[in-house]
Amino acid sequence: MMAGPDKIMLIRHAEKSVAALPKIEGVDEDGQADSHSLTVRGWQRAGALVAFFARPVRAGIATPGTIFAAGTSDATALKDEESKSRRPVQTVAPLRDRLGDRTRWSTLPVDQVDELIAEIRGCDGVVLVCWEHKRIPRIAAGFVESPPDWGDRFDVVWVLDRVQGAFRLSVLDQDLLAGDQPATGNGR
Repeated sequence: MMAGPDKIMLIRHAEKSVAALPKIEGVDEDGQADSHSLTVRGWQRAGALVAFFARPVRAGIATPGTIFAAGTSDATALKDEESKSRRPVQTVAPLRDRLGDRTRWSTLPVDQVDELIAEIRGCDGVVLVCWEHKRIPRIAAGFVESPPDWGDRFDVVWVLDRVQGAFRLSVLDQDLLAGDQPATGNGR
């Protein structure tokens, strides 16, 4: 048997305020306005993801043995929006709490994609990664050739399954909240 994970599931953090829409504030765990936190809809998605991953019924989805979430970073080269975001951790923290000791949990600064890929390669079983969407294709490129752009979706899961020693990418819809769209196969 090959070392490394059998399945890697990649998700974008849940909803944040989007510039094209009327400004919807993010809120922290205590309900205080915080531009680096999830919106109310994002918190709803984070809650819905608990059952989605802890008791999966959708083909292709599995309960993770390891969860990675992008953490904040002190890198001055990053935009404040990227470096200070708490959204990836907030998105999967309810799942981590539900799974408890059954799951390994780790955060890395959002800009440490190469380090994340190395960490994933050292895992076995099922891995879930919650990251900033612009970096997800780069993470996937550590395992598959030419992954598509992520797009602007909050409601899809990229699943990388190991098949005969190589990873195959499929895009699945979450279908958790009203307004979620079907997956189109290319992450958009």
